[in-house]
Amino acid sequence: MYSTILLGFFIILTCLFLIGIILIQNPKKGFISQSFMEKNFRFFGIKRTNIFLEKITWTLSIIILFLTLFFNLLLKYKQ
Repeated sequence: MYSTILLGFFIILTCLFLIGIILIQNPKKGFISQSFMEKNFRFFGIKRTNIFLEKITWTLSIIILFLTLFFNLLLKYKQ
């Protein structure tokens, strides 16, 4: 019973972290001023930050997928 509660807590925590990472990211398309800003600030590392945040997003999504599959398997064998 405690393992399901702990695993559920980790799933919720990972989801909240994923929501925060998604809200931090810049949108891909936007106004003309955003594309102008993107070209000017390329030297300051914004491009690398977006790639890093995208990798974190994909990693957290995969972690959530496997945690939910494991949680489902754990619930199935508990019954």
